[in-house]
Amino acid sequence: MSVCVWLFGIVMSSAAAAAITTCEEFERSAYFNPYDVVYSMWKIFYIWGNTTEQYPIIFSLPAKNRVDKIKAIVERVDPELEIEWHKAALLMEPRPGLMVVFLYAGTPGAFRALVKMEQRTKVRPHPLPLIKFADVRLKLVGEYMGMMCCEDLTAYAMARVDEMPTTEQECERGAEKLGIRLKNGHSYLYIQRLVDEL
Repeated sequence: MSVCVWLFGIVMSSAAAAAITTCEEFERSAYFNPYDVVYSMWKIFYIWGNTTEQYPIIFSLPAKNRVDKIKAIVERVDPELEIEWHKAALLMEPRPGLMVVFLYAGTPGAFRALVKMEQRTKVRPHPLPLIKFADVRLKLVGEYMGMMCCEDLTAYAMARVDEMPTTEQECERGAEKLGIRLKNGHSYLYIQRLVDEL
């Protein structure tokens, strides 16, 4: 028997919903320690979503001076935001102008992510950055790191730059290790082929 559910304007059948990894499943028994991801550059090798980063991603520990600078900017943009800055556990810089502060949310790998995006395409002087929050999960499985955004169920599989999978099969095997079951997954090699065809 198939049951249909109307959720936020989307009709989902129970059979289809069962095949999708939720954030709760993703974080179950997850291992994540910020010290294991710093001092390395990471790249996305598998994507479940519409966007990806081509740049190497840099993770760092939240040094007080950097957090204080971000805090000052956030307070200028929205002084009413209540942020538990003492829970800052990790910083991520996926590309120039984009900074993510991961605020520990109580269980390993669960974070409230503060995203600060510069509006560099606007005319000078640049306006204040855009600030938003995301509910994010991170986990490490062997040499791979998985990241899932709980609001839109996008996910990314990452490896250190010098450990990137180099074939489609290696990308798929690495992604499988993270236990992510979402639709529309593809490797960075697929994206490279699309770009090369243009």
